[in-house]
Formats: sequence, structure tokens, C-alpha cells
Amino acid sequence: MANNTPLLDINAPAILLVGKTGAGKSTLGNLLLKTSEDENPTFLVSDSFSSVTKKSGSAAYKIGDNIYNIIDTPGIFDTDDLDADILDEIARTIQKCTYGIKAILFVFEAKRFTSEQKNTINGIKMFLGEESLQYMISVFSHCNKKQTKDPEYFKNSCWNEQIKTFIESVGDRWTISPDPEDFPPDNLLHKQRLKELKKHIVSIKGVYTNDLLEKARKKQEENARIAKEAEEKRQREYDERKRKEGEDKAKKYYEKQKKEDERRIKEEKDKEFTSIKNEFLGTIENLNNTISGLRNRCFWLKTQVMLESGRIIQMSELQIGDKVLSNIRNDVAEFSSVYLIAHTGKLDNKAKFAKINFTRPDRSKGQLLLTTTHYVFDENLSVIFAKNLRPGETKILVSDDNNKLVPVVVDDVTSEYHDEYISFYTRAGSVIANGVLCSCYDHCPPSQTLMDLVFLPVRWWTRVMPSTHREERLHPYVQFLETAYLLFINAMKKSKRFIENQV
Repeated sequence: MANNTPLLDINAPAILLVGKTGAGKSTLGNLLLKTSEDENPTFLVSDSFSSVTKKSGSAAYKIGDNIYNIIDTPGIFDTDDLDADILDEIARTIQKCTYGIKAILFVFEAKRFTSEQKNTINGIKMFLGEESLQYMISVFSHCNKKQTKDPEYFKNSCWNEQIKTFIESVGDRWTISPDPEDFPPDNLLHKQRLKELKKHIVSIKGVYTNDLLEKARKKQEENARIAKEAEEKRQREYDERKRKEGEDKAKKYYEKQKKEDERRIKEEKDKEFTSIKNEFLGTIENLNNTISGLRNRCFWLKTQVMLESGRIIQMSELQIGDKVLSNIRNDVAEFSSVYLIAHTGKLDNKAKFAKINFTRPDRSKGQLLLTTTHYVFDENLSVIFAKNLRPGETKILVSDDNNKLVPVVVDDVTSEYHDEYISFYTRAGSVIANGVLCSCYDHCPPSQTLMDLVFLPVRWWTRVMPSTHREERLHPYVQFLETAYLLFINAMKKSKRFIENQV
């Protein structure tokens, strides 16, 4: 292994270290580079919960005869935490990957697969492209001694279905980052775990690139060519002036011309950086427009509900005035009228739904599909986003054969895409859908009582003038509420950033 030298840029494929803050990316980078975290680390590591890595760092890294640019990223690929600074840092990271990406080392703690990890994956897909996941290697950090010593035990005893599915989706490439306190660099097992990681890196054929990386690389090569030609020209002019006017005048002209050339090169690099950012902003704007068009499409049309007559129907058959099972209290089934169908229909593009898998009290399997920001009730009758349900932990309320609501643990939550949707409201504000007690509200403050009050005017009005709205277009009153809520959320985010900048 040759010396690994930190540097700003390197014309070689990149190895990206990605993951949430505190996952152990910088530690893994130092282990690979054989630099001590205590004495002279290549990548800074924090003992606190706040990130020390504010900007992406890089260093040359050699495996066999091949040199790579290993890049430590500051937890930037998080779609729930995008701001101008993070966008700048993503662009800078991309500039270091213009010769392709050999591997993406996704570092995450040896625990359940959380929404933070999912956000990182979404960020990578957004900024690098879906195909980049084919170059990903999962690296588990913070494993205990037994897990690190016996990877098969770790796999068979500690992984849940979400982790298994994810590992399979990235070509079954995974390994463990050894804790240097338990397994120091001279430890045989420490070397073995890192050897496994390097083997995975080498096993990946070729390097990943895309149009954005290709354009950035060509621009960098053009800038390098211009800089080289400018340097050669300055040298020729220096030699000529030195012969004719003397060394002092020649040197003075050389330095003046050098500053001018460097200024032009910097302008070109800034243009390259701005071009990458603008590409991202366009991607984010398109994504936001898509999301805006998909909000409030709550339930899948084929979801089932029970009418007061006892008949089971799909939501696609619902009509204004239908009384549907909305709750069960004290062993008494409660039915509530549908007073508004906010919108229903078929989408031009498929929307993302959360698929909640659960086991009914009779041990049969059940499923419920609804948009990710739709609320369901947990065992304490608190509302919770579908996307925030934790498999193996969160309990939802499910109806049983004895006319009771029974708490059952969520087995799994996955994603599916469908182009059929319906959003409707009962006077109770709730509905039992596919046997699960759900709120009728989506993408709103987490308070059932508050939302019942917010919808009070339209509930009263529809008693006098029953609604006839049954369109793909969102009902005007619901559209007004959604717009007001989004403006409020954006204002709160801006206020938070302003306060943080004043501290």
C-alpha cells in the first residue's frame, strides 16, 4: 500500500463516503487511509452529536495498482434537510467525482433502517441518479464485538426485513467497519473486515458516470488545458521580455499576467460550479412540482371499507352520504357519513404510497395502502404519518372478529406506486380502512382535534348544501387549507434559519 496523501483534486475515480451525521463515515475513511484519529487524522471525527465534517474532504487512496479519490461527505445527501449551504456542498462533491464513481460506501449504524437512511438514499438517487445505487456498498458501523467477529451471526440474528431487502437491492454487497477501540489496526480481524470492503470495491465493474459528471469533467479538462496554455504562453513571454528588457521587468509582467489568467480560470470554475447547482435546482423544482400535484391523494381506490348495512365495498364505490365504519368504542361500531370527496381519479404518473403490512388478531396478514403523509392512529390514539411507522415497534389499531379495536405491531412498511387515489372526509374525521383505524386527514398538523375544528365550516355547510364534488381537481376549500398550511410551514422554516443565523 502506497502513501495516501490528502489533496484537493485528483483525476481519478471517486469513492464516496455517505451516511447521516455521526454514522462513522470519517472514522471509516481514516481506517482505510491508515491515519490515526488521535494524532493526525485525514478526516476529522467528533465526539459530540454535532457534525465536524462541514465540507467534503478528499485524499488519494490506492488499491493494488489503482488510485482513487476517497471523499468524506458531511451528511449532505438528505432530502429532508436541503438548504443553500448543503446544495453548495453537494455541487463541490460532484466536482470531485467527474472522473466517475467507483463505489458509494453507505455507512449506517447497526440498528434498524430508519427514515434518515431512507432520506440519504433518496438524496443519492436525486442528485446522482437511480443507477448509482448499483455501485453502492453497505457498511455497518458501531457493531459490537460479537457482531464484528461473526458477520453471519449479525446477518441472521440482527437484520430485519427492511435491511435484508435493501442489502439485496444493492447487489448483496455489505461489510462491517471495525471499531478501532475494540479492534486496533494491527488486529487480524480489523484487517480482515477492511480487506472484505476493498474486495467489494474491486469487484464492481467499471465506474459510474452520468451526463452531469461528463459535462463537468469536460469543462474541468478544458479549464486545465486553458491554464496550461496560459502558463506556457506566460513563460515564453517571460523569456522574451527577459532577453529584451531585463529580468525585473519580465518578472513584473509575468506576475501581472499570472493574476489575470488565474482570475479568468476562477471565473470559469465558478461557472462550472453554478452550472451544477442550476441542474440541481431544476431537479428539485421539478420534484417539488410533482409532489405538489400528488398531495392529498390519500387512499388507494381499491381500499375497502364497511357500510352501515354490513356490506364491504372499495373506496372507488363511495358516494356522498354513505355511512362507513369510522371507529369502534366500548365494543360498539360507529358509522359516520361521508360529507366530502375532496378529489378522486387516475393520475397521469404513479404516486408513491406507503404499504403497511400487519398481522391481524386472527394471525391472518393484512395490508393498507395510503400516501406517506396520511395519518393513522397508534395504540394511544395519537396520529402518526404512515411513513413514520416503525416496523416491529409501532402498534396500530386493527378491528377483530369480536367488534373490538386491537393494537397490533406493524410488520413492515414498504413503498409502492399507484395511479388511482381518493381523498374523502367523514363527519367523525376517521375511517376504518382495510380494518385499520385511520384519520381522514393528510399532510397537516398532527392533531385530530385541530383538524376537526379546521374542517368545521365545510362540515356545517354540507349539511345545508350537500357536496356534489367528485373530481380529480382538489376541492377549493381543501386546496385553500393546504396552501395556507404550506405557507405557514415555509414561514416557520425561514424564521428558524433566521434565528439560528443570529445566534
